[in-house]
Amino acid sequence: MAALLLVTSFGIVGLTSFGVRRRTKQIGTRRALGARRADVLGYFLVEISLVCAVGLLLGAALAVGFNVLLVQTLQMPKVDWNVLLLGAIALWLLGLLAALGPAYRATRVPPSVATRTV
Repeated sequence: MAALLLVTSFGIVGLTSFGVRRRTKQIGTRRALGARRADVLGYFLVEISLVCAVGLLLGAALAVGFNVLLVQTLQMPKVDWNVLLLGAIALWLLGLLAALGPAYRATRVPPSVATRTV
């Protein structure tokens, strides 16, 4: 279980780092136009929150669907909704924590980057 969480957090770090590198010039432009560091940080945290929310909704729907199938065919116990909700909240928080490092790195992009050619 811990290995799965570790791999998931590394994937989120990689996804966010890729987004920061890909949009370095855009971040520099936003900073040159007056965006504060908190604005840039919030932008990336909202983005990763949306990605995590979509993933969690799809994952929860699949988990419930497979659980219904297993209950009907193999007489397995039904999924506990509290466990599903707590797991989703924990994964969402893990996603936010994993994205903090790359998002903070994005706040340090200077406005002068927008004027350079990449």
